[in-house]
Amino acid sequence: MRFTLFITVILLELSVGMAGQGLGAEDPTPALTPQVQSSPTPIEPTMPIYKPPKGTTLRGRVDGGFRGGEEGEPVLKVLAPADHVGETVKKSPALYWYLSQTTSFPIIFTLEDTRHYKPVLRVTLKPPTRPGVQMVRLADYEKTLEEEVQYRWHIAVVVDPESRSKDIHAMGVIERISYTEALFLGRSCRDPRDAVCLYADAGLWYDAIMVISDLITANPRDRVLRLQRAALLDQVGLTDVAEYDRMSNDGQ
Repeated sequence: MRFTLFITVILLELSVGMAGQGLGAEDPTPALTPQVQSSPTPIEPTMPIYKPPKGTTLRGRVDGGFRGGEEGEPVLKVLAPADHVGETVKKSPALYWYLSQTTSFPIIFTLEDTRHYKPVLRVTLKPPTRPGVQMVRLADYEKTLEEEVQYRWHIAVVVDPESRSKDIHAMGVIERISYTEALFLGRSCRDPRDAVCLYADAGLWYDAIMVISDLITANPRDRVLRLQRAALLDQVGLTDVAEYDRMSNDGQ
């Protein structure tokens, strides 16, 4: 049974790039095949249940709500857990964040190694053309995460370059853990091909969000996928972003 499940996971992994952007060929970790409901509006869609990992020590998220939403400024959130460190098995995962409205202010992404709190990547992002959920792929910058190292990642909307204290800022924490077969054994997911469920059930927050978000990009009118992502967001306190997903129907 263990061998069969392991082979199934590996084989299903090979097609993840067809559903979204997926991983580069250099990444040996599995990404499982996401399953899309055959009906666009099932009566009782299955919602993923996120089971947080145990034993993390750092606070996981700081929201950009200190100034956001005032005087026409955007609200900024990172799609990360609030009270613990989110995990991934990917070398170069995608990181997702939310912007309530478009802005002409510069937007800066920073990745910081918590062992010495120095940036390992800092880039100015292309301004989003639409509000909603946005993405940064570390693979686009050839950046990989070391295993068992916690990284802070920051999104900053720079309102005044001469006074960075005015930034609208949001921060999340991510840690890459080792992939093992045991991560996916004994899970309660009804369909072992359901990558979103398996990742969420295994406590791999960033991988679950990446898979469901790639599916939404590929199937922007599928309401079930939006409800599934909203369910995950609700579970980590991102209720306003979840509500945006429930109300939106444009693939963002």
